[in-house]
Amino acid sequence: MASRYPPSTRARDVDRANTSALLGAAFGDGQINEAEHRAMSDLAAEARTLADLEVLVSDLQRPADAPPDARPPRDTAKHWFPAAVAVAAVVAAVGAFTLVDSDDAQATVTPAAQQVDFDSVQPLVVPTPNPVTPEGMKVFLDRYRAKFGDLIVDDLTLYAGGHASIERALPLEPNRMVSYDYRGGFTPSGTPTTRKVDTPVFDLSTLNLDKIGGTVVGAPVSLNVPDGEVSHISFEADDDGPTVSIYVTNEFSESGHMELDPSGAPLSVYPFGR
Repeated sequence: MASRYPPSTRARDVDRANTSALLGAAFGDGQINEAEHRAMSDLAAEARTLADLEVLVSDLQRPADAPPDARPPRDTAKHWFPAAVAVAAVVAAVGAFTLVDSDDAQATVTPAAQQVDFDSVQPLVVPTPNPVTPEGMKVFLDRYRAKFGDLIVDDLTLYAGGHASIERALPLEPNRMVSYDYRGGFTPSGTPTTRKVDTPVFDLSTLNLDKIGGTVVGAPVSLNVPDGEVSHISFEADDDGPTVSIYVTNEFSESGHMELDPSGAPLSVYPFGR
C-alpha cells in the first residue's frame, strides 16, 4: 500500500481495514490460501505503522476497485471555523432569549442523571497463569495455536513475570521475521526484519509437556538453588536440534540452569556452586 506518509507513520483503523480488504481480494482470486489469509489478516489487525501493513501486501496484485492509499488529511480548518462561529452565535442568541423569557415561564425541573457507583462494579478478570508453570505453558501453547494456526517458532522465551517474547517467520515471506510480545494476547513488538530462509525452527507440538512440567517443578532442587524459582524458560533451535533451557535463581542471585530436548530428556545440567 503505497502512501504519501513516511513508512513509520501510525496506521489508522481505516488503513488496517483497507489492507484487510486487499487480503480478502487476494484470497478470493487465489493469490493466497486460507491459512495465509487468516495469518496475514491477524497481522493487519494488529499493525502499528503503515510499514507493517505494506509488507503484507507489497507482492499482491491489486484489483481495479482497491481501496485508496493513505493520504495526509486536507486542512479544513478554514471551512469549518466560520461555521462554528455562526453556530456559537445562534446558541448564544437562543440562550439570551431564554433568560429574558424566564420570568413568564414556569421553571422546568430536569431530573438529575443517575449516579453510578463505579467502586461497586466488580472488574472482569481473565486469568493468565504464570507461563513458566506447567499449567501456564499449556495455556500459552493453546493460545498460540489459536492465534497462529500452528506451534512453530524461531525463538520463544517464557518469563515468570507473566509475559513472553516470540520470534517467527512472516507468512509467505520466510526471509522476514516478526517479533511478538505476549501478555495474555499477542502484540507485534516491531516491524519485520531480515531472516535467513534456512533458519532452524522449533515445533512446540513435539514437547512432552508432562515430563518437562515435572522437571520445571523440581528445577530449584535439581540445580541446587535454595529457595529458588524458575525465572524463565527458553525454546531455541540450531543445527544440532531444538533445546529447552530452564533457568532458576533466588533473592541472593544464586542461579543455575539446565537444558532438555523436546521429550524432556536432560542434555546438560549447570547447578549452582558446582
